[in-house]
Amino acid sequence: MDKNSIIDKITFDVCTHAEDHPDVFVCDKVIAPAIAHLNKKGYKTFASCSGHYRIEFYEYLKEDINKLKEYQKNERIIIKNIRDKDFDYWKEIDKTVMYILFDKIYEFETIPDDFELKNFYGKSSIECSISFYTKNNEHRTMLDVMKEIENKGIELEQWAKSLPKNK
Repeated sequence: MDKNSIIDKITFDVCTHAEDHPDVFVCDKVIAPAIAHLNKKGYKTFASCSGHYRIEFYEYLKEDINKLKEYQKNERIIIKNIRDKDFDYWKEIDKTVMYILFDKIYEFETIPDDFELKNFYGKSSIECSISFYTKNNEHRTMLDVMKEIENKGIELEQWAKSLPKNK
């Protein structure tokens, strides 16, 4: 499945074929309409991600041995190596993040539900975590997570359309 869209850097239109438009950038398909609207309205974006469903583990090394018992109780952690003073482990990635990072700090009067506005290093971002688990700690299906990602993308597009032009 094609997961990216291309956006013209001048008009900020979502394009069909990159080879037809030499001045474009790549964007996740789910949030491309929102990114296009934001840039057209003068809210310049720097980076973005729609979030992705992947079953993955991160590896952590040399964790303090005093945390071993606590980590052994966590179903999303696999203990790898245990030594006298520390241990190594893998931890399941249990969520994905949809975000838009802007090129500078913008003040927004509203943001979409479940999103947070953050400012750091001279840039604003809005982001939303999408869990791979239910509130009852049951693993969600890939289809459910992907549907939530799509719905959040639609919310972002509606929000971007509702914004006033930035001067």
